[in-house]
Amino acid sequence: MTLSPLELLSLPGLASSATRAVGRVLNGKSPFASKLDQATAEIDNASLPVKIGQGVDLKLSDDQMQRLASAADRAEQQGAHETVVMLDGMAIELDVTMRTVRGTIDTKGGISTQIDSIVFAEPPSSSPTTGGLRGLADNADVLKILADGEAA
Repeated sequence: MTLSPLELLSLPGLASSATRAVGRVLNGKSPFASKLDQATAEIDNASLPVKIGQGVDLKLSDDQMQRLASAADRAEQQGAHETVVMLDGMAIELDVTMRTVRGTIDTKGGISTQIDSIVFAEPPSSSPTTGGLRGLADNADVLKILADGEAA
């Protein structure tokens, strides 16, 4: 004797247990759903690092790399794949999906194709004029004061 799908569901207890299992999954209360939510939250909160591609002649400080990663996060949230990040006067071509710097773009002229977005990186967290002793040797105001003091 062969039973149809409807006859199978009419068997005592079968439909109610199937309904309970489906209901748990649909409500997101299954163990798998909660583990998936937890893993997704951990990934969303962690900013993945950006690396500089092979053959790219670019040196960035740790602060610049962090701001570049933050710009990559913002570009990714908007659905960008290939972006130009404007960072401290530089135009950096970035593969958002692979989180890899492909090169720099000459800001004085030229054409760059296959770019779907431009992201302006956040400004530095502290400027050399307000960031303590760091950067004083290159600060124009400090150099002027020192030069005026030596002239006196």
